[in-house]
Amino acid sequence: MAKFRGEVIEVINRNALISLALTRGYVAYLPVYDPGIDLILYSEATDDVQKVQLKSRLTIAKKYQGRSIAIAFPDRGSWYLVPHDELVRIAEAHGYTASRSWIHGNEYSVAPLSKKMAVDLESYRFQSLEAASEKAAEEAGE
Repeated sequence: MAKFRGEVIEVINRNALISLALTRGYVAYLPVYDPGIDLILYSEATDDVQKVQLKSRLTIAKKYQGRSIAIAFPDRGSWYLVPHDELVRIAEAHGYTASRSWIHGNEYSVAPLSKKMAVDLESYRFQSLEAASEKAAEEAGE
């Protein structure tokens, strides 16, 4: 099991994100081939499509710029789903794009979020998985 640990964690995280997306009216589709998109979320009610790249922490990468990709990541028990280019704009305001890893490595990641970054990303935060599970259990019992 140890050699599959990373793959297992990714499946668990993907399923957690899908569960939370369902509470917002999205359905999930898994691409047969992964060209940088781990899953697609679609809301028929709003006709919104989110091409999602799943990460283990806040990550920006130049290879995702201009591709209409959203980055999903957990932090301290919360999940965030942020359009990548918006995440770069917010990261720039925090000085992350002035880092050596962004300038020379074309990527930057950080965990945990600073309090200021968490505030700036609040509108992109999902309710907790516990709250979503409790609500689903209550509705199932009605």
